[in-house]
Amino acid sequence: MSAFSSWRALAAALPALVLSLAPAARAAEGWVTNFEEAKAAAAKDSKDLLIDFTGSDWCGWCIKLQKEVFTLDAFKQESPKHFVMLELDFPQKKELPKELKEQNAKLQETYAIEGFPTILLTDAKGRPYAKTGYMPGGPEAYNKHLTELRAVRETRDAAFKKAADAKGLDKAKAMQEGLNALPPELVKAYYKDEVDQVIALDTADTLGLKAQKAFGDKRAKLDASLEEFAKSQKPQEFSEAIDAFIAAEKVTGTNLQDLLMTKLQVLGPSDLDKADALLDDVIKVDEKSELSARAKSIKERIVQMRQQVEKSKEAPAPEKGDKK
Repeated sequence: MSAFSSWRALAAALPALVLSLAPAARAAEGWVTNFEEAKAAAAKDSKDLLIDFTGSDWCGWCIKLQKEVFTLDAFKQESPKHFVMLELDFPQKKELPKELKEQNAKLQETYAIEGFPTILLTDAKGRPYAKTGYMPGGPEAYNKHLTELRAVRETRDAAFKKAADAKGLDKAKAMQEGLNALPPELVKAYYKDEVDQVIALDTADTLGLKAQKAFGDKRAKLDASLEEFAKSQKPQEFSEAIDAFIAAEKVTGTNLQDLLMTKLQVLGPSDLDKADALLDDVIKVDEKSELSARAKSIKERIVQMRQQVEKSKEAPAPEKGDKK
């Protein structure tokens, strides 16, 4: 378990607790399935990759994303202007060709994908700069969301280009500017060389990246402990370890939001009130952050879950057949 991962797994699992949607036919128009071919096409046409990790015939929120966004003209006409769209499917009711199945499994491991749907945005080389998933609002809202995320890559590239022409602390500052535009989980996983360069250039740690890296190392140790608590089914110890870490390290901002989201992992269908309260705490930290947007999305799912539960309680019991 790593930073930003456990709550995503829960968010993907929540709908399966009570939400059951009929499988929808996958519209293949505009999508490719071969990773290497997608990268080549993106490089040729100066586009990015939009990678959809999906369970097309079983994942309720994957099906909703297809129905509400990907199959509609407003998305199909806009997204291909900027992205080569790659589908990596993990179906349960149909069998993929062996090579495709192996490719998808390898990429799931490479990109540490734990929940579906996960939408990964990368440059033409396959280096991620943003990660998202299902969002309500239809294709227009989703197009706007993707435009905002593409701006992250543009900021990254402009800063790294500036760094290439700079030296010393100025080079470190430019590189840090590019790193700061990216989600911390992606920096940790895919931008190690840039992080190490900034630390080496900024010997006095005036930019604070060395301290951030030290925090990341401590967080990795916490994650290892949390994984053991989760495996041992010790939810109280799991939550207490997070609370103790927050207090000891005086965690704030995005790191605090992530730790609060991580506590969702050990909550089950009987803990919806606790989950709802945790999500409120996440939003209070920074209502405009990406994690707050995620928290709001999960809260909407909880509302739907509660509605499904109430509806199931109101449904009349099936009549029993006459005994012979």
